[in-house]
Amino acid sequence: MDNPWSVESWRLVLVVLSALFIGLLTDYWMIAWGLPISLYIGWQLHQLYLLNRWLMKGAKTKNAPETSGIWALIVQQIYRSKRNERKQKKRLARTLKRFNVTASALPDATIVLDENHLIEWANQVSQQVLGIDRKRDTGLRIETMIRNPEFNQWINSPAEDDDGNDLEMPAPADQNKILNLRRVEFGKGQFLLTARDISQRVQLQEMRRSFVANASHELKTPLTVIMGYLEILKETDYLPEDLRPPVENANLQALRMQNILDDLLYLSRLETAELSEKLAEPVNMAGLLKQLASDMQKTMAQDTHTLKLDVDDRLIIRAVETDMDSVASNLIKNAIRHTPKGSTIAIKWHKDQSQRACLEVSDDGVGIEPEHLPKLTERFYRVDPGRSRQTGATGLGLAIVKHAMHRHGGVLEVESDLGLGSTFSACFPSYRIV
Repeated sequence: MDNPWSVESWRLVLVVLSALFIGLLTDYWMIAWGLPISLYIGWQLHQLYLLNRWLMKGAKTKNAPETSGIWALIVQQIYRSKRNERKQKKRLARTLKRFNVTASALPDATIVLDENHLIEWANQVSQQVLGIDRKRDTGLRIETMIRNPEFNQWINSPAEDDDGNDLEMPAPADQNKILNLRRVEFGKGQFLLTARDISQRVQLQEMRRSFVANASHELKTPLTVIMGYLEILKETDYLPEDLRPPVENANLQALRMQNILDDLLYLSRLETAELSEKLAEPVNMAGLLKQLASDMQKTMAQDTHTLKLDVDDRLIIRAVETDMDSVASNLIKNAIRHTPKGSTIAIKWHKDQSQRACLEVSDDGVGIEPEHLPKLTERFYRVDPGRSRQTGATGLGLAIVKHAMHRHGGVLEVESDLGLGSTFSACFPSYRIV
């Protein structure tokens, strides 16, 4: 086929030659130029009309207008574009079909929300878990489908607060089920909301907590009796000298077991009892820390460690004082137990850069290896089991601190460098500050 632009150029040349010929023949130059140009423009408008009609009918190949020149080129380009568009639509349709099949096979409820929390898509599990039907509820706000004040507050919180901040709540379709909800931001203002049934896990946790609490409670009475008899044996003058060391060791182990039971019961209360704001009162942490540091300097740290205080007397938080006493004493005792003699322990109570109220307990000891840091708050986890037992540690101190902080909406952060020491920071949110 000839070059379309060459064809169009020859048409223009023909118009000019026609005008010159008519002008020379008739000497009417206005008519000579006007007639060929009008015919050329009329022909172009007709081609434009044919193209528009073809496009309005769907630009099908069999209905393509018979033309030439640049109009044939335009028709070809439109046809190619339409053909590529149809191929792309087929690919997208196949991809969407695969996505729907894959997402429908997921065991978790999965919902796509736009920036206004309108439901754009949901899988089949969403109807079973959340009572949301993809066909019926598309275009509705998620808050109108899940009427729960806690969910409403969570879904409307800033997206940057979602890191590790899942929501556990009863299932709207079945209050006996417990769901774990998580949202992930993607695209432009869109969210992927997932809900997983964790009822079995929650039940197992409840059973474990109940067992630990009941077992600890039941063991308290016989242990108290045993310790009473051991105390009598220790104090009697008729005990043979060769039996005195075993009795004293048994009494020491019984005392250690009592401390473990006390910590287990306290930890169980922290896990099961939600914090009532009626129980939270203004706590003078500066005064509490001064008293604790003074007592420990005279007992555990006497002639072994130096305790340095740096506290803000004006920084007061609203909390449960017994929990705060437990947090502070466990962090300070840990620092004393796990650092060599001659170490300095710095206790700081202040506001950090994020305006949180933070208790920092730092030492200049040997530090903690990185692989141990994620496990420090696990129950009975010990970096050095032998040394921990020698110092009388129960292995529950940091677990108690973690749960007490979680109960108050705070976090426990740990930083450590080998050979330089460790810093344990218990930070409370700004709304706790009085």
